[in-house]
Amino acid sequence: MDVTEQGGPFQQLERVRRRAYLLTALVASAAQLSILVVKVQTRHWQDVPSFALGTLVSLGIVVGIAWLRLPTARLNTGIATVITCATLLEFLPLVSAPVVGAQSHLTFIAQTALWFGLLRMRVAAPLTAAAYLGFAALVVTRPTHDLSLLWYLGCTTLVVGMVASFGQRVITYQQEAAAFQQDALTDPLTGLPNRRALLTRLRTLWGGQDFALLMLDLDHFKGVNDRFGHTAGDQVLAGTGAALLALIGPDRPDGTQLARWGGEEFMLLLPGVTARQAYAVTDRLQGATLPLEAGLPRVTFSAGAALSHEAVTLDDLLEQVDERLHAAKNAGRRQVRWVTDDPVPRDPAEVL
Repeated sequence: MDVTEQGGPFQQLERVRRRAYLLTALVASAAQLSILVVKVQTRHWQDVPSFALGTLVSLGIVVGIAWLRLPTARLNTGIATVITCATLLEFLPLVSAPVVGAQSHLTFIAQTALWFGLLRMRVAAPLTAAAYLGFAALVVTRPTHDLSLLWYLGCTTLVVGMVASFGQRVITYQQEAAAFQQDALTDPLTGLPNRRALLTRLRTLWGGQDFALLMLDLDHFKGVNDRFGHTAGDQVLAGTGAALLALIGPDRPDGTQLARWGGEEFMLLLPGVTARQAYAVTDRLQGATLPLEAGLPRVTFSAGAALSHEAVTLDDLLEQVDERLHAAKNAGRRQVRWVTDDPVPRDPAEVL
């Protein structure tokens, strides 16, 4: 569930990859197109098909990332396949050529680097080995051939494979670290950021940007578990995030974050809002029933709200929203309170 504009580690890593893919594809498109124009103008038709295909592939990557918003992982195999076909088209004339030139050796190195960069190691390694054997056979069967160049190609290909293997291990480590960080900051039941994640962001905002904070608690949640069972209770908790965001509406403030604070308590962070904007959000929550999925019990909630400038420290702010939440419960539940004064005192046992 996307409840914040910040994104997790995986989203940040994917954004970096998308930018890299997009920049590379744009540069490659411009370079291949300019070469293609020169080839056509000088009537050198031999390499035109491969450069034309490369240009189309690069433009396809741009469309896939910028327009279709495809994840980079879905593009890797397709890119590798198409560029491999383009390389084969480039190598076909070598079957009747008297010698395999240095340019073809460099093309082979670039192709293997592409395989190791886009494909899994267990696919790239045997594919490269088979391609090298085929390329070597092509070289030695030419009337004129340079075995030292072929030996150099083998050593270079091996180095490329070793570097790629190390790079893939680094990427795997980064992904595992990102997954660990994501798990450490995510509530497993609701999929929302947990207390640790919210506190981290609150400490980042404190003193630098004004914000509003709401502490929400589901009313009579113990009764939900007792009457409908803990499975239904878990379903209510899991659906609370989407339900609250639906009540707020799509025009919620940028960077809005909803987190599970603990038990049936949730926190709603509204960064960069004025008092008027914060009141407008709480007006939509005032007296509302959670729009949960059909079959789940009707559940209301109480909340305490405060603006960041109302407190001297973050701890004071957290204590303030907690007190106002209890004031809302003491005043009859199903409401949002911006003040702690309760004109109708109730038995504290009823509040809990």
